[in-house]
Parts: sequence; structure tokens; C-alpha cells
Amino acid sequence: KPNVVGVGIGYKNEADQKTSELSIIALVREKIPAAGLPAGALVPREVEGVRTDVMQVGDIRSLQARSDRWRPAPGGVSIGHYKITAGTFGTVVRDKKTGRRLILSAGDRPSLVIIYLIAALWFGAAPIARPGRLFVPLGLGMVALLTAAIAVEPFLFAAVIIEIAVIVSVPFLSPPGKPAGRGVLRYLTFQTIGVPFILISGFMLAGFEVGPGDQDIVVIATAIMAIGFGILLAVFPFHSWIPMLAQDSNPYSTAFVFLLLPGAVTLLGLGFLERFVWLQNAPNTSLLLQGVGALMILTAGIWASVERNLARMMGFALILDIGFSFMIIGLAILGEGEAFRSLFLASLVPRSLSLGVWALALSGLRSQGIGLNLKDLNGLGRTYPIILLSMILAIFCLAGIPLLASFPMRLAVVEGLALTAPQNALLAILGSIGLLVGAIRTLSIMVTGTDDDKWLVNESRMLVVFLMIGVTGLLLLGLFPNLLISSLANIPAVLSQLNP
Repeated sequence: KPNVVGVGIGYKNEADQKTSELSIIALVREKIPAAGLPAGALVPREVEGVRTDVMQVGDIRSLQARSDRWRPAPGGVSIGHYKITAGTFGTVVRDKKTGRRLILSAGDRPSLVIIYLIAALWFGAAPIARPGRLFVPLGLGMVALLTAAIAVEPFLFAAVIIEIAVIVSVPFLSPPGKPAGRGVLRYLTFQTIGVPFILISGFMLAGFEVGPGDQDIVVIATAIMAIGFGILLAVFPFHSWIPMLAQDSNPYSTAFVFLLLPGAVTLLGLGFLERFVWLQNAPNTSLLLQGVGALMILTAGIWASVERNLARMMGFALILDIGFSFMIIGLAILGEGEAFRSLFLASLVPRSLSLGVWALALSGLRSQGIGLNLKDLNGLGRTYPIILLSMILAIFCLAGIPLLASFPMRLAVVEGLALTAPQNALLAILGSIGLLVGAIRTLSIMVTGTDDDKWLVNESRMLVVFLMIGVTGLLLLGLFPNLLISSLANIPAVLSQLNP
């Protein structure tokens, strides 16, 4: 029909009052009385039994007034950094009781896609790992909470949501009816202690987004913030809860927490860097992040090289991987190239695959009543070769061995460090070698046996299928890294605002 510029579905209006009747709404440039229109231009009263309505909207043009400022911003306008090509404001929801807002934009898509894709893969393998009946429902709740932490405004309240997610995870880490282990208690204690540090520092820095303001307040607030993130992200000497939790709880549910929680906390830290521009531009911020990362990688590698429990070794491998995340962010602040902004999100995928394969392999051993101490695994690689192969490849991947998924990211980080802080590059290599030593020790113990010992495949068919899917992913992303990195290169990832 002439004059009609769009069609939609909505509640019909009668006498300027919205009714409860759904109708087909014709959007017109100008609402003209029926008497002034030819018969062919009239909108029919009904379409296949559904009543219609007419709404005047004027001319609809794409990208109109795209450079204007909007207060308040309506859905559809860009809220991204001026150097990026996306960041469209998608939707906002508001808590009826507190008034707290949750905002999702196009710039959040990469992190949301990765979070939910990873969650789907983990929940798919849960029946094989048998982490308990509470794992899937509470795990979904944890994913939803961490998604809210990404979207909440003001961003500082993400710390509170993360603490709620920690509390939600406790029942599937320590099933009801069983006493909570020391690892679970220490995990809950450290996370609960760390959150107030973040909140206090955020409140102290309120109003200092553009400039540092009172130097005494800024120094104290920055120190409090550093302690808070150090506790939450297991920076030495606040690291002990990770290996203890890995040893006490089901490996699969523990690895799920290891994957989601540090990622969410890191995104919260990036929120601080984005909000307080002077903090990311401070000359010592990048050096501090790189130094902390180097310390985490070196200490985790040393502990992994002498660890006698495979679950605890998985915890130290996570600490090592978090250390590399610190280094990636430090390099991004220095403006070492657009690649480092994609590397952070890209590095979460190999972490997910490696931890998933490793945890699933450990769960397969536990389901057979086998302990996870190296002394209990002597020669078992001949009885469970698929578990052995998968677990060793997962450890190799986290150590950054060539041809596996983590290698391209690790290589880029080491090359970047070689130009800015060669000593940190050396420490990163040494830490990775330490984890590699732990993997070789495990391999040598598990294949030990006599020539008369036969190699048998005793794993269940479904366990083999899921392990092979994970291993295939590790190999494909190692052989063809552009499959992952190129898909993120043009997406406004969470780090896109770090370089003004």
C-alpha cells in the first residue's frame, strides 16, 4: 500500500488507549483519514481474521543521525568505542525492586557466544563425567549470573553477582549430605574476602574516572583493588584454594568453575581499566600486570613439575594459564597491536577444551575407583590408553606445545614480551617447561609395565567419543589457528576499549 513504510505486531489502540488485543500494525508516513484516501490505499480492517491498526511513524531511514548524542540512549544506537564498527545498544532490563540496570550490546556478543558455547559442551558431557545431579541446573544458574555480571550497570555491581555465582557453585562442588572439604571452604572464604576489596576500591575511586584526583586516596584505593583481584584470581600467595579445591571435589565440576570464574573476574578487572582511563595509561600498570603474570606462570610451573596428584596439577595449570591472561592484557595496554585484543577471548577456547578433556579423563579414572595420585596410576596407561592420550595432550596444550590450540597464542605473547620485557618472556618459557615436565612424569609412570602387559581399550564408548572430540578440537585449532583468531579479529571484544 502507498504510504505504508513497515508492518509489525502489537496491541491495538482504540481511542488512544492500548487494548489487550493483538493486531497487525501498519506503519505509515502520515495518518490520513479514510475519506481522504482512494480505496486501493486503505489498510484492510482485518487480515485473515486478525484485526489491523495504523500507526504514524514518518520516514524510516537506516543509520539516520548516526553521529548524534542521545540522552537517554534508545535501543539501536552505538555505545561502542569510536574506533570500532560495532557496539550497538541492544536491550536494557531493570530490576523492579532495586532499579539496577542490565545492558547488553553487540559488543558483548563475543563473550556471550563463547560462554554459552562452552557451557553447552560441558553440560553435554556431564552424564559421562557424573559430577552429580545438581551440576547442570546450578551450572546453568552460574552461567546466567556471570552473564548478568557482564551486563550490569554500574559495572561495579558485577562483583556482587560474581559472589552470588560462587555461592551457587558450592552445592555441586560439595554435594548435600557430605561434609565440605577444606578446598571448598577455602574457595568460598577467599572469594568472599576478595569481593569487599573490589567494592571498597570502586567506591573510593568513584568520580575519578577522568583524572586520578586526590593522590593519597588513589594510591590506597589502587592497592586495595590490587589485593582484591589478587585474591580472586589466585595470585601468589593467594593461590592455595585452587589446588585444594581440585583435589577435594569432582574434577569435572571443579574444572567448570575454574573455567568460568577466573574469566568473569578478569572481565570485571577490564571494566576497571576501561572506566578509569588514567589507570590503564599509568606507566607502571602494564609492567605490573606482566610481572604478576610472570610470577604466576613461574610458580605454577614449578609446583606442577613436582606435583604427585593429577587433580592438583590441573589446578596449577589453570594458575599458569591465568598468568598468561595477565600478560596478554598488559601487552594490550601497551598498544602492541590489534591482535592482543582478540588473543584474550581466543585464549579462553583452548583453556576450555584443555580443562574439559583433562577433567573428563580424570572423571573416567575416578569412575573406575582409581585414585588420582601418581602412585595409583602406575602402568594404567596400558589399560586406559585413550584417557592417557587425551590427558597428556590436554596438559601439552596448556604448556603451549606446538601443533596444539594454545601454541599460537603463547607464541604471540612470548614474542610481544621479548620486545618489551625479555626477562618476563624467559620466566614464561620456564614456567611452561615446568608444566611440561609434570606431563612427561605422568606419561612415564602411566606407561610403565612389562612387555607381557597388553594394551587394552577399557574406556566406555561415549567417554572415548567425547575425549576424541576434545582432542580433535585441540589439534584443529593448533594446526589452523586462523579458524579461531580470524573469527574474533573484527569483533569488538571486551578489550576493544583498552586503547583510547
